[in-house]
Amino acid sequence: MANPKAEQRDKALRDLIRKWKVIEDTTIKSCTAILKKSSNPIVQTLTNAIKNDSEKHKAILQLIMDSQTKKAIVLTSEDLADVAALLDRHVVIEQQAIDMANEAIEMSRDAIVTQLLKLILDDEKKHKKLAVQMNDLKFRITARVT
Repeated sequence: MANPKAEQRDKALRDLIRKWKVIEDTTIKSCTAILKKSSNPIVQTLTNAIKNDSEKHKAILQLIMDSQTKKAIVLTSEDLADVAALLDRHVVIEQQAIDMANEAIEMSRDAIVTQLLKLILDDEKKHKKLAVQMNDLKFRITARVT
């Protein structure tokens, strides 16, 4: 039997995601306007980064929406087994990027350069965290299956 509270919560989540996607669209349009108006390389680069993130957010939100309205998201041990060695290696690569970013921040004497490097460092840490989480999922799914 269906749980009315769970269904209500799922509908509220879908409504929220629809609104969120509109905000991401608005962000993308705003970034496009900024890019047309400014030729400064710092403004251009950072605005493109924001625009790219918003496009990525929209794609993730659409995946969530599709999992609620079309087909549930399924991740099998086979899906992760195919990329297991690559995930292990990717974690190492991201750590190397983190180490280099930290070193570059220490070497930098320019406030703007330092802030840009810290922005990259934050992304590299997030990338490593995502790779580790996928790796952890590989072990959790395998443990559940066997």
